[in-house]
Amino acid sequence: MESRPPGVYIEKAAQRAPQLGMLPSGVPCFLGLTERGPTSQPVRVTSLREFHERFGNLDVGSFLATAVDGFFLNGGTECYIVRIAHLFERARKEIATKASVRMRDQKGQNTMTVSALAEGMWGNQVRVSTRPSPPKVSTFITVDAKAGDYSVMVKSTYGFSRGSLVKIYDDDHAAYRVLTRVDGRTLWWNERRPVDTEFKSMAPTMVEPVGFDIIAETHSEREVFRCVNLARQSPLFAERVINKRSRLIEVTNLDSTSDIPDNFPVEVEQVLLDGGTDGLYTVTAEDFIGADLGPGNRYGLAGIAELEEIDLIAIPDLPWCLEKSAGFKSVKDMEIVQQAVITQCEEKKDRFAILDLPPGENPRGAMQWRRLFDSSFAAFYYPYVVPANSRSKRPVPPSGHIAGVYARCDNREGVYRAPANEVLEGVVDLELFLQQQDIAMLNTEGINCSQVFPQRGIRVWGARTASGNAALRHVNVRRTIVAITRSLNVGLQWVVFENNDADLWQMLSRDVTFFLDQLWREGYLKGDRSDDAFTVRCDKHINNEQERTDGRVNVDVWLAPFRPAEFIGLRVTQEVDVLAREEGA
Repeated sequence: MESRPPGVYIEKAAQRAPQLGMLPSGVPCFLGLTERGPTSQPVRVTSLREFHERFGNLDVGSFLATAVDGFFLNGGTECYIVRIAHLFERARKEIATKASVRMRDQKGQNTMTVSALAEGMWGNQVRVSTRPSPPKVSTFITVDAKAGDYSVMVKSTYGFSRGSLVKIYDDDHAAYRVLTRVDGRTLWWNERRPVDTEFKSMAPTMVEPVGFDIIAETHSEREVFRCVNLARQSPLFAERVINKRSRLIEVTNLDSTSDIPDNFPVEVEQVLLDGGTDGLYTVTAEDFIGADLGPGNRYGLAGIAELEEIDLIAIPDLPWCLEKSAGFKSVKDMEIVQQAVITQCEEKKDRFAILDLPPGENPRGAMQWRRLFDSSFAAFYYPYVVPANSRSKRPVPPSGHIAGVYARCDNREGVYRAPANEVLEGVVDLELFLQQQDIAMLNTEGINCSQVFPQRGIRVWGARTASGNAALRHVNVRRTIVAITRSLNVGLQWVVFENNDADLWQMLSRDVTFFLDQLWREGYLKGDRSDDAFTVRCDKHINNEQERTDGRVNVDVWLAPFRPAEFIGLRVTQEVDVLAREEGA
């Protein structure tokens, strides 16, 4: 053992890459119509109750809430919601707008706009109150403050913090400053704003925080924001505090020219916001497709292109829009949206689409619709289902319930398990009873049917993609490839900025091989040996000089996923008594 004098020694540890692993799967993003909620970002929810808390209860007969309910009933644990509304004028009169009210300050100037957090008529029920904040604490200075000072020493700094807007006053003068530091018993503010008059400790001169309270409430919710102010440099700046925390309102500072605190809003009591509209019956295909206008302004399908947490997409409200929205002129609009969903899945290669058929289709019409598409990144399900908790017993699109079945199979076994021969929980009937010949015909066309089995319930009876490629015909085959692609894309991000050389290729080949070997042992891939299940290649032949110059490192992977056994053959053999036959002869 090497002897060393006492001291600190730095030794370089061997570099170790993060271990690859499967990402959570069975996590859909639902796009559809809601009463409220943000339109510019996806929201994660983990229960139907949380969905209603965030998005309200839209009572127009749309299908999104039922789909989310069906997802959780069938084994789903988390999903993302993207609210769709008609936000931009495209020859349609009604667009979705936010309810709002404009507040005036003590001098009569416009000082602040309070708006509903999201578009919709729900915002017209939000009531807003504003009032001066009563002082929580008060203290007095202990040393005279001269003109030009930017700090005061006080008896106690309890209740004061950086960002507090304070009032320094005596019987004759008052000054307002935003604290930049609280140190011991000294309060400091910006040195570029010293006091312009003298404050005597014997006067006495008092110091106390000032601000105003904003209360927002509906019939079921109430939010209170205390002692906020309109000083932009303050952490208690109303726009900053409320817009970060509120689930009901957002605030816009209008930069009144009145001095602090005259720019505070006048006291009002339970003023209703006004002007909110839903933009439901004018929704167009373009609203579902959406646009990416930058951070905080991503809408519709385009807004989830970079969402790594999901691996499924469903749009259960397309049939409703086809029947109810003036923005949908024909079934062509529904086809356009579904083609856009499939295109995103094919380009991203990390998600799969669960698609519904137009309402009222018979088996032949269902087949004609399916023939409009050819992709292994999507699957169609038929017929519509009747939810157990539906009073009207109206059939609804099955995509939400099917997404829950996907999640159930993923959580119980893995994506390699075909999501079929599974009970549809929360379903009491089907819109259409299919004969065996109907199911066989539809299954051949790549449409997955649900079927009623005596004593076994209503079950999903198909697991085919909308692809004509026999190698990618089954849902679990494509989803296994999707799941492995997602895991490799995320798990290999550490290679960015690494030296692109033989050492890196060897490390990548080793890690990916170990990862796939584990999946083979768990049943994701077929083959008696791992060599039969997958092949990994990462060498100089696929990472040539041009690839390295362009900043790319390539890993080629070949997989052999399991395919489901769709048909069970039975051979019936009867014993023939040869002796008896001979005697009879």
